[in-house]
Amino acid sequence: MPFQSCFTRIYRATFFQAIVIGFLSFTQPGIWSAIAGLGGGGLENVTTANTASSILFGIMFFFSPIFGFLANRWGIRPILNIGTVGYVFWSAGLYKNSKDGSEALIIAGAVLCGISASAFWTGEATVAILYPEQNQRGLFIGTWQILNKVGGLIAGAISVALNIKDGEKGAVSLNTYVVLLAIQCLGFPASFLLSPPEKVIRSDGSKLLSNLRNKTIKDEMKTFFRVLRRKEVIGLAPLFIAVVWFNTWQSNYMTNHFSVRARSLSSLLTALICGATDVVAGQLLDLKFIRRSLKVKVSWVFGVLMMSGFFIYSLVLQKQFDINPESGIDWHGNSRFARAFIPFQVFKISGEFIFNWCYWVIGAYQFSSEEIPHVSGIIRSLESFGQCIAFVIAVVDTNDMTSLIVSVIIFYVAVIPASFVVSQVTDEAIEGITVASHEDENSEEGIEKHSEHIIIENVA
Repeated sequence: MPFQSCFTRIYRATFFQAIVIGFLSFTQPGIWSAIAGLGGGGLENVTTANTASSILFGIMFFFSPIFGFLANRWGIRPILNIGTVGYVFWSAGLYKNSKDGSEALIIAGAVLCGISASAFWTGEATVAILYPEQNQRGLFIGTWQILNKVGGLIAGAISVALNIKDGEKGAVSLNTYVVLLAIQCLGFPASFLLSPPEKVIRSDGSKLLSNLRNKTIKDEMKTFFRVLRRKEVIGLAPLFIAVVWFNTWQSNYMTNHFSVRARSLSSLLTALICGATDVVAGQLLDLKFIRRSLKVKVSWVFGVLMMSGFFIYSLVLQKQFDINPESGIDWHGNSRFARAFIPFQVFKISGEFIFNWCYWVIGAYQFSSEEIPHVSGIIRSLESFGQCIAFVIAVVDTNDMTSLIVSVIIFYVAVIPASFVVSQVTDEAIEGITVASHEDENSEEGIEKHSEHIIIENVA
């Protein structure tokens, strides 16, 4: 096989696309999550970070559905190009604020990151659904998610190394931001490595059609509202809001009560624990010998019970801190560290499991190729709305117990419609992906015919 042909097959292969999107996820949201995992964005004052985060997620709530529209007009790669330019400004704003207290760049960075992250979240979700072969979807998504968590793992390790001697309360080392900023800058050039869907070479010989559509805005709006009216989207919408709501309380909890190096360790453990949860949850949810309907019901009950344990323990912890406040808790010489820190890390399993479960369940339903970007945009918009309001509450009312109680209420309200969706799941077969064959890939008639029948199956 000629070198050029061999290179093309590797470069255009589905697995290479998984590596590309995983690496991009590592450099962008992976690093973002690592910084957020430091508590308060690594700053000493949570109010500044909460204000910036509320702006960021408010913008994402608005722009995520818009990028769902644009993905069908501009293509997926241009959307991801846009998605890799804004995260670095958010990190730079945190660096500047930590250095001299200025807030102008942190607010501007939140705006730019909000727009960019809207594009990235919508684009990466579309790639993860459209690109993989039917029998390798788990491998593709697993590669993508593992690389995302490796990003947080590496960033967390760097943070621990740079802050290991700081056993006091305060902001993290400025060098932490510098190193993580450098990693984020790698995302934009790497985003050009992604192949458009019609050029992807799949191992099963099937060929993807371009997701580009020359539809009018009116027709795109019809598609958007058709997706918005789907019962599974409506039923799970409150849960997509609730599943990320409590992240605000977690961030404030770490900032208000633990030392810098303990917060850095928390960032590292978040990547490690959540990464392991992603792998195990994916394997369990993909078990072949259990009926899909039974898996959905059992996993849902398990997830709710896990979240209930998390909330009960968190309420007890927060009540204890309200009665007996303490800050700067460190693993050295403080007996309170074990009971306030270790269970808090273990219970991260529950939140990550529920998050994975949400995407697994919504992915078990069929959506056309032109609907997929809209589904991604709506889901990301709902997540952003939840985090935005949670951060606004944290800014308006700095009482951590208020933030936690609201999180608990929102979650259990969301359990009701989600349980209805769970009760409706059946064991009916989900059709596979139908794409244009090699014979008719150059036929306009064939492309039009197949484009009407591209549907998605997620392994159930």
